[in-house]
Amino acid sequence: MIKRVLAHIDRGMELFIAVIFLLMVLAGGLQVFNRFVLNQSLSWSEELQIYSHIWLIFLTIPVAYNRGSHIGMMILFDKLNPRAQLILSVITDILWLVLATTILLYTDAIMAVAKNQYSAGLGLRMDRIYFGMMISASYLALITVRKLSSRIAMIIPGDEE
Repeated sequence: MIKRVLAHIDRGMELFIAVIFLLMVLAGGLQVFNRFVLNQSLSWSEELQIYSHIWLIFLTIPVAYNRGSHIGMMILFDKLNPRAQLILSVITDILWLVLATTILLYTDAIMAVAKNQYSAGLGLRMDRIYFGMMISASYLALITVRKLSSRIAMIIPGDEE
């Protein structure tokens, strides 16, 4: 049951990322059309693309981590025995959890200040722009806890009756 819920969360995040990417492409295409066909520029499209890109980058960090797609130096890791690899993976996961927690804490502090500021082109409150980092860090923490719990279960021998 829990695995299905988590799989739906993973799929939902991937679809959300696809929608943001589509939004970026549409805004960029509309800007090009307006500039070169209608000879007028949109005041909001560049800002929308910039903020969408920020959201896109932060939201894909946990997706890539979940898939094991981040760049890594595997030369030494591959030479370790399986138990040492598992322990090193747990340490790496703990560092990911520290990163997620740090992003959450500092973004919360930034959002407290940014709620009084508005973007120039879209007129959005800036704390809403930073909210993507909160979503990303929360999702990263969720993935990290999932990975940590399964890896720690492999390290600690269970009751074998």
